[in-house]
Amino acid sequence: MSAYYWIVLSLPALLLAIDFGYRQFATRRIQTIIENVPTFAAVPASAPSGRDVVRIPTKDGLTLEGCLHLPTGEPQGIILFCPELNGNHWTGLTYGQALLDAGFAVLAFDFRNQGYSEHQSGYQPIHWVTEFELTDIEGVLAWAQQQEGLESLPVGIFGVSRGGSAALLAAARFPQIQAVVTDSGYGTMAMIQHFMTKFSRYVVPDWFFHRLPRWHVVWVLWQTLARSERSRNCSYVHLEHAARQFDRPVLMISGSRDSYVTPRVTREVARLLSCEDSVWIVENAKHNKPRVKAKDEYDDRLVQHFRKHLCNVPDAELRPQDSFRVA
Repeated sequence: MSAYYWIVLSLPALLLAIDFGYRQFATRRIQTIIENVPTFAAVPASAPSGRDVVRIPTKDGLTLEGCLHLPTGEPQGIILFCPELNGNHWTGLTYGQALLDAGFAVLAFDFRNQGYSEHQSGYQPIHWVTEFELTDIEGVLAWAQQQEGLESLPVGIFGVSRGGSAALLAAARFPQIQAVVTDSGYGTMAMIQHFMTKFSRYVVPDWFFHRLPRWHVVWVLWQTLARSERSRNCSYVHLEHAARQFDRPVLMISGSRDSYVTPRVTREVARLLSCEDSVWIVENAKHNKPRVKAKDEYDDRLVQHFRKHLCNVPDAELRPQDSFRVA
């Protein structure tokens, strides 16, 4: 066989070897980036006086701390509140006081390794939701259903930032959850693709990155996440995998000036979940700050979403100011 044919036959193998080498290099660089994303600014909160904490066991032997906020009358539903990364359960009423005032019980809790909950050795939570966080939510749901007066209440879930991501994933997995609200929530792959668009120059030159086909970029990102899972001894949970099981009514809130979870990321997650008409972008609001910019409308949207979908209040019975346009 001539040298020409050897060259032709060896060329695909050479290209595959080059691609393999690139993917090994790129996944290591990207892993460093996604595991060291600066923490988003968390809303500070301290324990108010007169509030009793609750301690909630998980099936893998940890104890979570939280607080059950009860309305003055009989609760019409219970809302689980999932705080942001490095936040704590005392922020539950910072975002959800209107729910309590409207007659909902609010069960706010801290995920493992943050706030006041017990720490799991060898696990350092970062921005990306893992099976550990869903195990925590499973434990909170089980605890609530064992409490007298709560066991028969309809259940909603409300999360902020990473807590919003966990809320979406929990709603796709646990049938007890009937409605969802997120503030600055996101999906892991949607956020990582956003970060790579911004920071690709730290992996490869821009001219090279922008010539890669999209499918190849996504393939490398999935390989990066698998590498990260092995090194961190955890399993990430992805909306892309849960989307087919997602059929809960959702309200996704985001800020137009959110430079972390941009409106584009929010809309991409909504598209994935087939709920594009359930996005509310708050003008001039930054990350986790939509309520600061539009408190009254925020509270009304939050309350009426859960009133409608947990309490079966028909649209005709919602107050006029409660029926804002979602866009």
